[in-house]
Formats: sequence, C-alpha cells, structure tokens
Amino acid sequence: MELLKISKKNFLSFVDKKMSEKKSRIVGVIQKGSHFVFDDLQSSKDLRLDYDVTILPPKKYFQPQKEVMLKFAPKNVESYVAVNSYDPITIFGIHYYDLAAIYLMDRAFSDGDGDEHYIKKRENSLLIGSYPQKHFKQRFSRSVVKDQYYKVADLMLVDMGDEYVIEVVSEKGKNYLKGSQLKKNTYSLKQVEEAKTHIKDDQKLPVTVDIASEFLTRNYYHSVWKYFGDKCFSCGSCVFVCPTCYCFDVCEEIDLTLAAGQRIKVWDGCMLENFAVVADGHNFRRDRADRFKHRTFRKVKYLPDRYRYFGCVGCGRCADACTADIAGPNKVFKYILEKQ
Repeated sequence: MELLKISKKNFLSFVDKKMSEKKSRIVGVIQKGSHFVFDDLQSSKDLRLDYDVTILPPKKYFQPQKEVMLKFAPKNVESYVAVNSYDPITIFGIHYYDLAAIYLMDRAFSDGDGDEHYIKKRENSLLIGSYPQKHFKQRFSRSVVKDQYYKVADLMLVDMGDEYVIEVVSEKGKNYLKGSQLKKNTYSLKQVEEAKTHIKDDQKLPVTVDIASEFLTRNYYHSVWKYFGDKCFSCGSCVFVCPTCYCFDVCEEIDLTLAAGQRIKVWDGCMLENFAVVADGHNFRRDRADRFKHRTFRKVKYLPDRYRYFGCVGCGRCADACTADIAGPNKVFKYILEKQ
C-alpha cells in the first residue's frame, strides 16, 4: 500500500477543487446541531473529520430510505418503466467500521442474482475513509473489525496533526488524487499506526468474534431474551441506524388521479411488530423477545454463517439510539456472562 501525505490546508483546497469540477456528487460529514451527519458538501470548510459518530451510516446513499424502482400507469402493462439512478458520488470521511459494513452490504446485495440498483450505485462511488479522532461512549468496533474496510475503501486518511497521511488503497483512489499537492510520506509506519489507533474504544465485546456464534447458540433458551424483550419498545430505532441492517419492503403508490403510480423500496426492520406478518395475518415473531433474539442472532450467527463475516461492526449507534438501553450485542453477552 502506497503512503503519501498532504497538508490539511492543501487537502481542503483539493476538496474545493473536486467540488468545482462537478464530475460527481461530493458528500462528507458535517455538523448538525450537536450531532454529525453525512450530507452534500457546499464548502470544504463544512467537512468535519473530527467527529465521533454520524446519526445514520453512509449506507443511505446505496440503499436509500425510499427508492423508486419503476413508474407506471395503472391498467397499462406497457407503461412500466424501470427507474435506476446511479450518478457518480464521492464520500469523504467514512470511519473504518462503516466501510466494513459496506463490505458486508456488498456481499449481501451481490449474492445470487444481485440487486442492480445497489450494485450500480456502488460501482459509481468512490469512498474516502478515516479513523476516529474522538471517543464515542458506545463504540466497540476494534473488537469486531479487523482490516475488511480495506476491501472497499479507495483512500484512507490518517490525521497526523497539521497533515494527513493518505493510504492509497485502490487504483481508482490513486487516480482521484491527481492534481493534488501530495508529497512523499516521511512518517514511520509506527507513527502512522499509532495515529490510526490512538483513540481507543470505550466498549469491548466480552467474548471474541471466533466463539461468539457458538456462545450465543448455547444460550438460545437463556432468560436474556425475555429480560431484554420485556424492556423493548419495538420502535425500530436500532435497525434503522444500523450500518449492516438492509431489510426492505416493496410497495406501490398510486396517484389519487389513478393516472400514475410507482413501485418503491423502503427501509424495513425485524424489530417492528408487523415485520413478520404473512398471509392471513399470521405473525411468526409476534413477541418482542423473539424479535430481539432474532436480531441478535442475525448479527452474531446468521450473517457470519452465510458470509463468514461478523454482522455487527461495533459502531454503537443502536445503543445510542435505544431509549430502553438494551440494544447492542455486547449488552447481551455481558448479561449472559453476569448470570453464569
């Protein structure tokens, strides 16, 4: 991997230059009140790489909350027209755990026949990652994420004070840097590694990833599910902020004039009461405890069994968003271990 460096002043000038070229949509992390969000950049001065965590992960650009799949005129079978928007997009400042989540999403949406809407968006994206520069009380990502983020990142930014060291991960990323005022890296590998990891996680997964699935399976009938299920409000906050949750619903909207309609794909979540409702109104996960157990097993067992990759990246968003203070696989493991 090639290492380069650039002053922060020149880096911001480079971002402004890319925005002025208007060759792609430029997105970055900006401050919104006391929180941070991914949004379109209007100026490099708005870019905040010193954030703790964003409200929503960057998956929203590849799997939007609401996406039109096709448009049609009711009762006219020849009117159906597919809609697929995948203009080029560049995203600055994605933390490594969100990049790891995108890697898992890539695996899921390319599985089988694949999802053309997602795949096209990813093919037309360039991802510039970064490492946390602020603590976040719920994060435990270093317990579960190793180097999978390098599989999807094009560039990684390492904060060295007045400069950034840039890890050039892909050829696409290298080409993107043309025209910037880059210099040869003069920092040692030890200095770069220390800068990448100097912000430690405030939380830790109580068991190792290697044994987590087996540990959970052994406790399938544990009292933890009822204990946490009784506290759950079924609000769905945990799944909607999660970077590795990708469940969706497909429905059709018909204009009041009955002259036009569209088929849309919208976010859905297994923690919502009606998620598992099937024909004749039967709900095979009616109890909150069953839904809570399913979500935990999906992260820790089902996704790893299918993709050989842990289904939680330890970002801590779910725990932060949960008003009942029960979300997060690490809380489940801690409860089980305390009861032993």
